[in-house]
Amino acid sequence: MFPSEILQKVVANIKDTQETEYFCNEVHSLMDQYVEACIECEDLSLLMPLVQHHLKLCLDCQEEFEALLRILQARQKT
Repeated sequence: MFPSEILQKVVANIKDTQETEYFCNEVHSLMDQYVEACIECEDLSLLMPLVQHHLKLCLDCQEEFEALLRILQARQKT
């Protein structure tokens, strides 16, 4: 990534900041519930908006979510 792209991403994240935010540890404690709701096609913006918002901004948590989702989806197929 070029420095200007990094700066643009930082500015976008600052603009996206909400009054109430979850930290990674809070998202980790809710991740299994979030993934299950995702698999069940629940409306995550209504059920867990703070988790959804955090995942939008945090690449580490987003990667963990995607990995857990893939694992659970693979288990459903077997």
